[in-house]
Formats: sequence, structure tokens, C-alpha cells
Amino acid sequence: MTRLGKGLSALIKEDETSSTTHGSVTKLKIELIKPNEYQPRKIFDPEKLRDLSQSIKENGLIQPIIVSQLDNVYYELIAGERRLEASKLAGLTEIPVVIREVSPREKLVFAIIENVQREDLTPLEEAKAYQQLIDEFEFTHADVSNIMGKDRVTITNTLRLLKLSESIKEMLDKKLITAGHARAILQVEEKHQEEFAQLIVKNAMSVRKAEEQAAKYANPKSKSAQKAKKTDYSPDIINHYEKNLKSRFGKNSKIKTKAKEKGELVIAFKNKNELEAIMKILGTDV
Repeated sequence: MTRLGKGLSALIKEDETSSTTHGSVTKLKIELIKPNEYQPRKIFDPEKLRDLSQSIKENGLIQPIIVSQLDNVYYELIAGERRLEASKLAGLTEIPVVIREVSPREKLVFAIIENVQREDLTPLEEAKAYQQLIDEFEFTHADVSNIMGKDRVTITNTLRLLKLSESIKEMLDKKLITAGHARAILQVEEKHQEEFAQLIVKNAMSVRKAEEQAAKYANPKSKSAQKAKKTDYSPDIINHYEKNLKSRFGKNSKIKTKAKEKGELVIAFKNKNELEAIMKILGTDV
């Protein structure tokens, strides 16, 4: 596959030497322009659309949209749907266009790329757009990186968001967590991811804090807990022994278990008199 270059402009090059309207800027009546059937984005931010419409009213449509000829009368939008909708809102009847001949494959590629470059997509919408380029057009991560003008690691990390469970994706869409949080969640073992996501929301963790906690959450057992797991003594037996020890030698007395049957008996004392009393109880004179 030939790499498509960097950005939408690399895909759609105007033919400056053309003596016809094809490849150069001309004007078309808006009523003759049909929607792109492959356009993946159907909803636009109303406020931003109004802002763009106002700008078009004041300055005109500076950047032409790109269309393809359907028949002798009508044209199909290839790229620039947001500008087209804003132009309609501004009351324009004609707008500047560039007419290009494109294949159905190119129509979808153009629509996807324009959306990712020029719309405020959610992280998951962006990831799905990248995945569509990979699945339908056999793009590599490097190809997507070149086209979108983003480094390859960013593309790969964005695509990883699609591996999240549906419930965590919903949290991301509702902005309960960010893409940074989501990447931290992906560091955790899959069976613990949802629990960890809930913990992030409950504690309003920053992304940095979530990243720090992810490593611990993936291996939650402390060293002492791991050692305790290896011992041959049950916790109940140790607690019973320690309780008796404290009743005779004071509350600071402890039993520390180690691997297998090893351990330590700790009897604390405050002064010489307490030490002598302990030694007598143990049957050893000072």
C-alpha cells in the first residue's frame, strides 16, 4: 500500500494547471450539494456551528469545500460538512468548492480524516476512526500517524482504549474519567480494571495518582502479606499466641512470622525492673 502522506491536504491536491473547474476553485449552489454517504460524524456542536456561521457571515467561506460530481446536476460532499452546514446557517446560497474525482474508498478516508483533524471527537470516537482506517483500508499505525500528523505512540495508545470494557468506556464518554485515567486502568489486570476505575472516580484521582496506584493495584499484596502467605501458621493461631503473650508480658509483645516455620518472638520492656520480671517468668535469673 502506498502511504498517503501527512494530513488531509496530502490526500487532496488541487490541480493548479487545470483549465476546467475540476481541481480548481469554482462556485456551486448549496442546493446542488448532497451529503457524503460515508460521513461518520452526524452531530455537530451547535454553539461552535453558530460561531463558524457568524464568521462566514462576516468574512465569507475562505476555505472551499471539496465535492465530487454525481451526475449532470448534483454533486456529493467529500470534505467540509461542517463548513457546508455553517454556510447554510449563514444564509449563503452559493459557496466555493473544489471538484475532485474520487473512489468510494477515498470518500470514506477523506471523511474520517477530516473528522479527526477538525472536530472535537471524544477519545473513543477518535480511536474508532483510527481503527476504521486500519480495518477497512489496511493502514498500519505508522500510516495513520503520517496522515494525522501525530506520533505513532499516540496513535497506538489511543487505539488501546478500545480494549476497555463497555462500562469503563461509558465512564470515559461521560467524562467521569479522562483518556489518561483510561490508559492507567489498562495497566491493571483485566479482572481488576472495573474496580480500579471506580476507585479513581470515588477518590477523584489525578492522572498521575492513578498511574502511581496502577502499579500497586496490579500487584496489591505487600511484602509482609506475601511472607505471611508462605508461613505454615494460620493467622488465628498466631493471634491466639500473641494475645496470651501480651497478657503476661505487656501490650508491646509481638510474634513475627516468616517463611515456613520461622519467626521471631518480641517481648518489649521499659526498664531494668521490667526486664528482671520477664526473666523470672521465663525461669531465668538475672
